[in-house]
Formats: sequence, structure tokens, C-alpha cells
Amino acid sequence: MVVRVDVADVRSKPESPSQKYEFDPLQETQVLKGEPVLVLEEKGKWARIECPEQMEYTHNNRWEGYPGWILKKALTADLSAHHHLKTLPISQPDLRTKIVSYAMQHLGSPYLWGGRSLHNPKETKMKTGVDCSGLVNWSFRQIGWFVPRDAHEQYMKSRPVNPASLQPADLIFLAEKDKPQKIVHVAFYAGNEELVEAPQSGETVRKMSFLKRFGKNRSDLKSGDAVGDRIIYFGTLIPDEEKESDFREMNGGKVE
Repeated sequence: MVVRVDVADVRSKPESPSQKYEFDPLQETQVLKGEPVLVLEEKGKWARIECPEQMEYTHNNRWEGYPGWILKKALTADLSAHHHLKTLPISQPDLRTKIVSYAMQHLGSPYLWGGRSLHNPKETKMKTGVDCSGLVNWSFRQIGWFVPRDAHEQYMKSRPVNPASLQPADLIFLAEKDKPQKIVHVAFYAGNEELVEAPQSGETVRKMSFLKRFGKNRSDLKSGDAVGDRIIYFGTLIPDEEKESDFREMNGGKVE
């Protein structure tokens, strides 16, 4: 099946969300028009699905497409509706700039728990926006790359980067001090000592300096440092140019 509407919610239970921009424990993610899904079960007006372009690990301790429930009316069996995203190669000179520029399109948009869509203030029937990892996933998707959906899984698939060597589109991960191995937040490095992030419910996507965000300059930080009540790590989902096999594996074995 293929998503036929611009954006649809994926829920942990077959229950509709409220229209408030607040934490919603039943909100899993969102799917976008043209995105394929696997239908595993039907229940009334709902379908239990898996989203193969949004890989995750945490639900069942194995890599799988994001699971959840979606309204069946958001889907079509017409496979011609499947998107045809153009995948930009690693060697693209302005690849990193493009990713960050897509992330910047969300500046000022409301944070949406489980969100993975570009905010449309004219849309009244569906909440739109991103959470922290949705911002990363959506921005990479715009260049045809399918990276994991959630922050912890994005960290699992990333390779470590020295903060002194950060480049635009590299990632900044945060974990709680008492659970340093569980990533709970992710942000983009935007260049020029600044980051772009979707912070939390009730706030908007923002761009700010390392110093303002963490109380330290980037040159004073290293992976594993404590910043307030968080532990900070640095990584990237962009392989070295010579590691084309890594790129192919992350994107389903295909480079157009």
C-alpha cells in the first residue's frame, strides 16, 4: 500500500489524536504522500502497518520499519502513487549544505511530538511539524536518503566525529546523565558554531549558538562531556566518500 494523502499520523493504538501541539504518548510518527507501507492487520477503519522507509530498533529490539496504526482512508493500493525520490550521491559538492537548508525550512515551526512533516499553518485537520529526530529524518529524505526515524537509532547508525571536525549536517546527540547510553535528543550542526534543533513540546524549531545552547563553545566540548543534566555526543550519518558500500546499505542498495 502507498500513502495517498499529504501527511498521515501513525499511532501506537487505533485512536485519533487531539489537535493540540502537546506531548501525545500514542503518537509514533507520520508518513508522507507516496510513501510505501506494509499492512499487517486491519481493524475497523484502522490498519496496523510497518513503515519500511523509517527504520527503528527500540520497539522489538530488532531493525524493522516503524510500526503503528493508520487510518485506512489515508492509503491506496495504487502502486503508481509510490514516490520516486532522487538520491543524491555522497560526492555531491553541496550535499551537506542542501541537508541543512532543508532543515532550516522548519525554523519557527511548532515542535510536534512524533512529527515528520513540513508545518502547514493552513492545515486545520492534521497537525504538521517535526520533533527532533523527525527534523533529521525529513531533511535527509529530501535528498533521497532514508535514515533511521528516532534519535537513538540515528545514533546507532552514525559514526563518531570529533567535535573539532564537525561539518554542516553532522549531528549532536544528547542523553540523560543517569542513562548515558540512551539517546533522547538530536540536533543538526549548521556550521558557524550554530545548531538547528526541534527542542521540545511548546517550543519552535530554532537555530542558536553552541555557547547559548550548552554554555560552552564547540572547541571546549568532546563526546561524553556533561552539559547541564545531559551527556553530549557527536556523530554523522554521512559516510566517507570512499565508503560507497555504507551509503548503499543505508539506502536500500540503490544509488541513482
